[in-house]
Amino acid sequence: MAEIDVKEEKSNNAFKYICLFIIFLIIGGVIGYFGTKKYLEHKKENENGPVIEEGPEDITDLDEYKDLVNKLYAYVDGNTIFYTTKGVEASKMSNEERLSYVYDYLVKNGKTEASTLTAGYGSNNCLNQFAIDPSGTIYSYSNVCSVTSVNRDLFSEVNTQYFNDELIDTSVNFTNSEGKLCIVSENDYICGQELNSELVSGKLEPKFTIVKVTKEEGTIVIYDKGYLMDTRSTIINPDDGYDKYYLHSTDSTEYYYELKNADNLTFKHTFTSSDRVNYYYVSSELVKE
Repeated sequence: MAEIDVKEEKSNNAFKYICLFIIFLIIGGVIGYFGTKKYLEHKKENENGPVIEEGPEDITDLDEYKDLVNKLYAYVDGNTIFYTTKGVEASKMSNEERLSYVYDYLVKNGKTEASTLTAGYGSNNCLNQFAIDPSGTIYSYSNVCSVTSVNRDLFSEVNTQYFNDELIDTSVNFTNSEGKLCIVSENDYICGQELNSELVSGKLEPKFTIVKVTKEEGTIVIYDKGYLMDTRSTIINPDDGYDKYYLHSTDSTEYYYELKNADNLTFKHTFTSSDRVNYYYVSSELVKE
């Protein structure tokens, strides 16, 4: 009987050794698999450079995209409407915002024509809409109104190019970004100082610089960072001791008088294309850092 027990014990021990061997064999195989995989990844990284994670391609410094990026950035560069913390979406822009935006583009690209209208003797207006120019001295008298005119068909052309739609009504008057009234006159818009309105000099001007550009699946995103400088005569107070007036965004109500780069805001401007060639503006938004 004792002899049988000894045999059973030996048999059990042999079974345990076999199980332990199998377990160690599995563990060794697993370690070997992951070790080999890690080695091959490391070797591939050394041979071909670091493995690039999927995501937008950074094209900030790529020469092949510079012309396209400059062209797209011109859509927003210098225009205050794109620098609000509330964000801008092309599909939600009002008709007056589009008219004002396109007018600024046409001015910047030399598509407007300056001229004067003549007021009647003793009159203070032209066309019952525009104020006569300020006279040089209290002893002189001006009887002209300085205006700019632009063909209304150009508004539809630029709107389609920039926003890829025809959502603009050029049959209505509007106020441009300079505070000038633009009225419909046959095939043109005529813009000038509105009668009885306050004459304002200076402007609110964006001072932003591109910091990053990415591209992914027909979408280009331009990031820029900066501030806005305000030189409007209705804002500047010559008696407060400050020469420069700065804003973080167009919807900010708090002015500051010393530039601090760390406080500047970053905005993200998105452009898209259906054919990877012709891009149009989609939106702008504040980047929360």
